[in-house]
Amino acid sequence: MPDAPQDPAPAEPRYLARGRKTVWITLDDGPHPAHTPTILRALDAHGVRAVFFVIGRNARAHPGLLAEMAGAGHLVGNHTWTHPNLARQPAATIRDELARTRDAIADHPGGTTLFRPPYGAHNATVDRVAAEMGYRTILWSVDTLDWNRAYKPDKWVQHGLDQVRARTESVVIAHDIHKTTAAHFDAFLGRIRGLPGTGFGAPTEI
Repeated sequence: MPDAPQDPAPAEPRYLARGRKTVWITLDDGPHPAHTPTILRALDAHGVRAVFFVIGRNARAHPGLLAEMAGAGHLVGNHTWTHPNLARQPAATIRDELARTRDAIADHPGGTTLFRPPYGAHNATVDRVAAEMGYRTILWSVDTLDWNRAYKPDKWVQHGLDQVRARTESVVIAHDIHKTTAAHFDAFLGRIRGLPGTGFGAPTEI
């Protein structure tokens, strides 16, 4: 009898040598029970590792997805507990938002070191509190606008691609809570990979 088929080996992440166009993928606001798994499959298919900036209350509700992210080599970052505009909050509230999420994700790589403020909104108080708590703030240079109704269901793909094409280094933001993002994420990664001289960077080097 022929041998039983073997499961394919997991895809190894493919990172570019320095000096070429490099893209880092980041995803905000999850995890989402339906859409995050679809995005994880797309990332795995392309050998890409990302940073997921999670909302604490979502992370608490779906701990299995955090384990899946970490197990696949992705990093988990702090995106606050409730997604407020931190630039409008006092220091005590900022600290509480970060601390509650830190406690939910601390067991996963990146969970105690990487932070992204909701909406990218930060000021001197936000920066000070984050630094005091040991966080490095990560923003972005390419906004896909995948959350914007005008860019759904798939116009966000071209919008993001145009920005990547114009840069040597791109930190891309998308959101793993939207059905339209999950549905077109595989195509988005494939089109980035198809750009001449362009590839994906390791999340530890973001």
